Amino acid sequence: MSNICIYGTVYNNYNTIEYSIKSIWRPDYVIVITDNYSTDGTWEKLQEIKKEYNLILYRLRSSRGKGRDYSLRHCPDNSKTSFFDLDVEYNENFHRITEWSSLDKITYAHWLFIGKKEYIVNKGGWRDLNGAEDVELINRIGFDYYIPVIVGKSIYKGKATKERESRYAHGTKLLLRNINNFIDTIRGCGFNWREVYNLYFKYRRIHYSYLPIILGIYFIAKLKRIYRYSSLHDNITNSFLERLNKLTLPKELNIPDDYFLFGISRRDLLLYSDLERLADIKLKEKIGDYKKFLCSDSLIRYVKNSEGLKKALELSNLSKIECHELN
Repeated sequence: MSNICIYGTVYNNYNTIEYSIKSIWRPDYVIVITDNYSTDGTWEKLQEIKKEYNLILYRLRSSRGKGRDYSLRHCPDNSKTSFFDLDVEYNENFHRITEWSSLDKITYAHWLFIGKKEYIVNKGGWRDLNGAEDVELINRIGFDYYIPVIVGKSIYKGKATKERESRYAHGTKLLLRNINNFIDTIRGCGFNWREVYNLYFKYRRIHYSYLPIILGIYFIAKLKRIYRYSSLHDNITNSFLERLNKLTLPKELNIPDDYFLFGISRRDLLLYSDLERLADIKLKEKIGDYKKFLCSDSLIRYVKNSEGLKKALELSNLSKIECHELN
């Protein structure tokens, strides 16, 4: 049996699942998927393609984190594991990184977190969260290598957030889902009240009349437990600093420069204003020359060339983004 297990969870992704599965499939991989009782034909589609892709399938009513954890625990013992998202189409770098990674180390890249099953499970596995579950896991477990490359692209490119979210719920159920996701995001990111206030009233510019609601949501998050793993920083900032410290050159994996990508969002800078300066210094030290772009989606993108920027923009769900190069 293969020692590589790719696992994930899914809910109402009928239109994307086969593209995603096909992109990560290899004859010797074990693929474990937990379906959260989809209502759009996803489960039936998975049954239909089960033999073609050697899928191991389960059903469980769960959050995204709990579903991933359930799938992880059903991977073969002593296997090298990585989660995957079933609305992402992965490229060859997914396989390069997965196969390059060693069983006794943790390797992290965007949309990838590779490690031995038992190590991750013994550290507690995935939390029962439906927002920032990956941020929480990365901070709690840590990683040995960060590979700053593009491993895939969103299949929902060009779809508005509301349109994408509507596949999960509608009306009151969608509102409750969004509130729960908000609570889980606070918990998984390890935000304190100052960070929540800055993010939602300064960054997102929510009207101050919503202050009692946001405050109430924050206290619910506190009651449920906020997972913060650094006394100095929230989990997003903490993992950002760790990525800079543990950055591994793509050329070590024979990945072309076109796929190099390192990004900073305006949200990241609001949480810790020194990130851009630190990234400028560290990236120059480790990768040499790069091109730096500020884009209309409030992201700063570090790439090696113009083709790299083109590939980087394919990661976004937005259909049109304008960028200008920074000196």
